[in-house]
Amino acid sequence: MRSMVVSIFLAIFAFCCANAQQVPRLTYAIKEKDTLWVDQYKAKGPANGISVLFVHGGAFTGGDPANQTPMADGLTNLGYQVFVIKYRLYLKGKSFGCETATPEKLKAIRLAVEDAADATKYLTIHAVALQVDTTKIFIAGSSAGAEAILNLVYNPFVRKGDKTYKPFPYAGALSFAGAVLDINNIDARPPLPLFLMHGTNDQLVPYGTSAHRFCKAVDAGWMMLFGAHTLYEAFQKRNWPVVLYTYEGKGHEVSNYMFRKFKEMDEFMKLAVQGFSVPISHIVVKKKSKIKIVTGVPHTRSPLASECIL
Repeated sequence: MRSMVVSIFLAIFAFCCANAQQVPRLTYAIKEKDTLWVDQYKAKGPANGISVLFVHGGAFTGGDPANQTPMADGLTNLGYQVFVIKYRLYLKGKSFGCETATPEKLKAIRLAVEDAADATKYLTIHAVALQVDTTKIFIAGSSAGAEAILNLVYNPFVRKGDKTYKPFPYAGALSFAGAVLDINNIDARPPLPLFLMHGTNDQLVPYGTSAHRFCKAVDAGWMMLFGAHTLYEAFQKRNWPVVLYTYEGKGHEVSNYMFRKFKEMDEFMKLAVQGFSVPISHIVVKKKSKIKIVTGVPHTRSPLASECIL
């Protein structure tokens, strides 16, 4: 009986491993000793034609694309195609804290930005073979990955007057506990729909405007960041499409909400690609309170603009 149980367990384990190995792994670049790749998760059932390029978190010191499988599975079940990238972890084995010099932090972010851009370029070059509609590519990220994708979209590493740089026209961006290095850069490119989730008590990536990890100005790693609420206010002021989910009292755990907020992501992306204007929306999720709708700031292209408190 015991041998039968062991045999069944081994069979199930082998089946699961075989299924895990079915995810195509595609090399998009080789940079010195680093071979960089994307894991391709194809849509299950009817495909909706939308692709999501995802950058994982890990403080630019760690993280594993394979850990993003639950997020990819959730979206592919809804018809999305998902590409999760491996990128250079410049600070692997080190720290992204206040003791790490700011230039080192900036380099770690810059390399991730470059790799996300190269992964995007790979998808566009091989769009036909990969069945990617280049007008329906969203870029998304969590924590450090969210910082990478936001700083790719609003790139602070491009020299002023560099006419060779051409930002890719993503259909939208989704950030889970992310921030930008320079809020002024949002005016440097056409507006794109922005989806933000952030906790008000995030101690790593500021919800508003503050130093990264709340370092002191005397610390080697002092660096200002502009988080989700600051981005929302900037978009709202310009009447640009943005959706912010604020989780009152929550910390950096909101960076993992891409594993379960599929309905919210799905609604945002479908609005963005179906020709409907994404409304300016701020949804505040409060602890143990009932839903309360309050007046929001209207979007001139959409009557759906609202601000609500949950």
